[in-house]
Amino acid sequence: MRSMTGYGRIEKIINDYNYSVEIKSLNGKYSNLKTSIAGIFSPLEIEVQNLVKKYFKRGNISVYIDIRFLNPQNFVDIDLGLAKSYHSALQQMTSELHMSDDVSLDVLTKFREIIKIKVEEEAMNKIWKGLEEILLETIEKVKVFQIEEGEKLKTVLLGYIDDIEKIVNDIQNAAVDMKDTFKERLENNLKELLNNSELINEGRLELEVALLAERADISEEIERLKSHIKKFRDIVNSEDELMGQNLDFLSQEMHREFNTIASKSKLIELTNLSVEGRGLVNKIREQVQNVH
Repeated sequence: MRSMTGYGRIEKIINDYNYSVEIKSLNGKYSNLKTSIAGIFSPLEIEVQNLVKKYFKRGNISVYIDIRFLNPQNFVDIDLGLAKSYHSALQQMTSELHMSDDVSLDVLTKFREIIKIKVEEEAMNKIWKGLEEILLETIEKVKVFQIEEGEKLKTVLLGYIDDIEKIVNDIQNAAVDMKDTFKERLENNLKELLNNSELINEGRLELEVALLAERADISEEIERLKSHIKKFRDIVNSEDELMGQNLDFLSQEMHREFNTIASKSKLIELTNLSVEGRGLVNKIREQVQNVH
């Protein structure tokens, strides 16, 4: 089991570049990926997203990338023609406006178009190879984190499902005596209506009890709950790629069965057990939102 909560960060020098990659993952029903990378490396952003999406199918994923040149002078591009044009225009302005200030280098460097960082295609491909390597290492680090968190989550979920199984067994045991309880209640009610007379039609009484028991029968709901519990354990102990979604579906089904039992129940004991069961299922539903 993998949790959707994960973190990994790696900083490494490869060739002439210092790479820093940080990945954070949080729970989310769908896949939501955000990447942050400097504008000059924007051609690599699609490659980054495609790679990360292979390993994270759900959740909110944030990727922060910082790449620094160890030899930046190799990537500086100066547009001297543009610099001369700016210089000439500024000198003309100072002359016509009768300004005494000279056009200094500080003024010219404020125009970003003059001095730019330029990365040729060959260098960009080289940068990507290094970045891909570090991304994969960082992804692996995040996955290890998620697995560690997933084991903790697995223990919690199996604890809840054990408690739910006990409740289902208690419901089943209580339901066994339900017919006798109905008969006793109905018999007492009839005696009160007949002023405690012993003249009660046993055949009629048995028929009424049978009808009540049929309407309140919860044997199918109990069997379905048992089936859901078994399936839940099977999925938790598997390597199901859609584990989170499948566990969420099962928890919804269990919640529905407890609701049905509560609506059919004529016994306060069964109602209370159903409410307790729904409470545990709600706790499971909260936790499985963080299962990858």
